[in-house]
Amino acid sequence: MAALALGEEKHEATAPEPVAVTGVEAPEGPPRTLRVEAGHDAQAALRSLPAGSTLVFGPGVHTGPVVVDRPMVVAGEPGAVLDGAGRGTVLVVAAPDVTVRDLAIRGGGHLSQDDDSGVVVGADRVRLERLTVEDVYLGIDFRMASHGTVRDCRILGSAEAAFGRRGDAIRLWESNHNEVRGNIVRDTRDLVVWYSSGNHIVDNEVTGSRYATHLMHSDDNTVQGNRFHDNVVGVFVMYSSGIRLLGNEVVGSLGPAGVGLGFKESNAVEVVGNVLVRNTSGIFLDTTPHRLDGTATFRDNLIAANDVGLRLHGPQYGGEIVGNAFQANRSTAAVDGGVDSGKYTIRNNHWSDYAGYDLDGDGWGDIPYEARSLAGDVVSRHPSLRFFSGSAALALVDLFADAFPMFRPSPILVDAAPALRWERP
Repeated sequence: MAALALGEEKHEATAPEPVAVTGVEAPEGPPRTLRVEAGHDAQAALRSLPAGSTLVFGPGVHTGPVVVDRPMVVAGEPGAVLDGAGRGTVLVVAAPDVTVRDLAIRGGGHLSQDDDSGVVVGADRVRLERLTVEDVYLGIDFRMASHGTVRDCRILGSAEAAFGRRGDAIRLWESNHNEVRGNIVRDTRDLVVWYSSGNHIVDNEVTGSRYATHLMHSDDNTVQGNRFHDNVVGVFVMYSSGIRLLGNEVVGSLGPAGVGLGFKESNAVEVVGNVLVRNTSGIFLDTTPHRLDGTATFRDNLIAANDVGLRLHGPQYGGEIVGNAFQANRSTAAVDGGVDSGKYTIRNNHWSDYAGYDLDGDGWGDIPYEARSLAGDVVSRHPSLRFFSGSAALALVDLFADAFPMFRPSPILVDAAPALRWERP
């Protein structure tokens, strides 16, 4: 599948170099506040300050790069810009307990092999607040930096550039227990969490990008309350466990690789209260969970108006799909390679195409719901026909199967007690 190929491309990524800066030793003395005017040497001003001080950038354009090598606050007044003049990384935070806020950062280099960035963070307990980052390759890059915060920032890319020429908006690499909250991301490549545990990705808005969030080899992370619109993929989880996807809104992940929420060989997944609308595939499962004792829970999600509500690839060893609403999807479910829903427990979901009845009025269908697709079965056996997915020709295949039950394929999934009604919790 194309979305999976996108994820595997990342698997070959080279680890970024740790941040190692040999700076000038901070002078002794009590902390103080220093305001630097545009056009003055910001780095020299910073070096004159004791640890714990505050450096304030006045309005106008300040020339970078700047390296923060001691605990302190770096703040911008309205109109303050730190510009890298088109070379390298604009701001490097190499010391712990640093706060950077209210500053526009722009004009970095665009060399992918050098990981040119707007902001590189290589230390713990760093707070980035209300920054605007644009005209750079990577936006904000955490390298082995934990217990930090990226909050209320704007990372702006280029809608005209191909994804391969864009850098990631926010990257967490071997960085644990960070909070990424309330940020706005436009037209970048990915927001990635790699080899990083215990992070919270909360209340962000990502549009026009490739992966709104991509987790790989990253356990015990939470992605909650985000709005991911018009990207290629909403959230894709690979080789990870303890992942919680809660209350996210994923709309318009379209194209051959379009996926709302995708999972590959992951365990202990909890997916609750998400809204997945108008995606190529609402949910994509590839061998998740991939252990016999693994778990995966999908509950109280709205999966609506997607080309395929649920797409299955590879064996699924267990899990449950309970209390969700599958509404007005072009196909409720589809499979790749002839697999089915395996050992998943599927019950009490609402299916808008359910044709059964509820004679006793208890709110549950009296006959099981079964999802079948002769067209999907044909495509899974002959992948070259995927080009015709959504076409009138394949729609006629399913109409034919409905008219002649002897040609119906085996069910992809069965819900023994479907819900007649569904209200969003």
